[in-house]
Amino acid sequence: MPKQAATADGNADIVVLQYEDLLAGSDLTAEIERAFGYDGMGILTVAGVPGISDARDRLLPLAHRFAMLPEKTKAKYEHAGSFYAVGWSFGREKLQGRPDVSKGSYYANPLQDKPFDDAATIAAHPAFAEPNIWPSEELPALRGAFMEAGQLMHRVGCLVAAQCDAFVRARCDAYPADRLQHVIKTSRCCKGRLLHYFPIDTAGRECAASHEASDSAAAQSTDDEFSNWCGWHNDHGSLTALLPAMYHITEPTGEIRQIACPDADAGLYVRGRQGQLARVVIPASHIGFQIGETAQIHSGGLLQATPHAVRGAAASAVSRSSFAVFMEPEWDYPMTVPADAANAATAATAAT
Repeated sequence: MPKQAATADGNADIVVLQYEDLLAGSDLTAEIERAFGYDGMGILTVAGVPGISDARDRLLPLAHRFAMLPEKTKAKYEHAGSFYAVGWSFGREKLQGRPDVSKGSYYANPLQDKPFDDAATIAAHPAFAEPNIWPSEELPALRGAFMEAGQLMHRVGCLVAAQCDAFVRARCDAYPADRLQHVIKTSRCCKGRLLHYFPIDTAGRECAASHEASDSAAAQSTDDEFSNWCGWHNDHGSLTALLPAMYHITEPTGEIRQIACPDADAGLYVRGRQGQLARVVIPASHIGFQIGETAQIHSGGLLQATPHAVRGAAASAVSRSSFAVFMEPEWDYPMTVPADAANAATAATAAT
């Protein structure tokens, strides 16, 4: 049976689905509505997925290891032609108008190394169509760990998508019966993002440090305080899968150790549609799932994307590693709303 998992600070209850229920095709539409509907937080977790803990343990430490490679080495795996959406990316995005140097990312398609063969297609859509690149000499374990975790998360995502489809279809007759699941299963534009969040006290990282309170008067809660590792945003895809984050500390001796999150205020935050703010702690053996704006459009608003951000750890020398798999349609998939979606969404809102 689905369960509720309280976040660490008690601000919200996050819906938890059991993997065995997803496999069995149990009716979980009530849980989907509670998580992804109009009053939901836009996030749920799936428990009981075989192999996910081992996949996490193999992959996430590699984010830290790659980020610590020499700059010249990392530069070999930057890919400007894809707008830095393949391989290593650092300081290429902007956070509140400034280059984002609070984190570095390694991007790849987790389903296939070369999703497109046609040269014209690759040239026209390089961010998704360019083949993967890997640091085979410097970090040979990365490719296997990245692909293994990403493919497992994608498979579970297809099961979650089927439940989302059932929820929307029950309320909107014009909705194609398997729309979200079909998008996720058939799209060649799946993108994995392995992230390393640098310690916010690292010298020279003014972008992250600028969000710190400079005196006690600045200690009041502001949006900036909740976004110094990752700014507030909605995911633009259909469905995002998340591995639970892993934290590391660098000792004065240079030793790097995995630790529990040392700051009860750090981590992922989600803002609900009614403005409620919650710190979300995904258990280490679960997979998190968030709805994106594409699914919100395709469902006529019955599935709702929510803003989220990552707050940095105040403790010194603490970094964070995470992995997201963004599942979305290909660039030419129609962005259409079901014909009777407005009535369905109005009815759903009125029922809350």
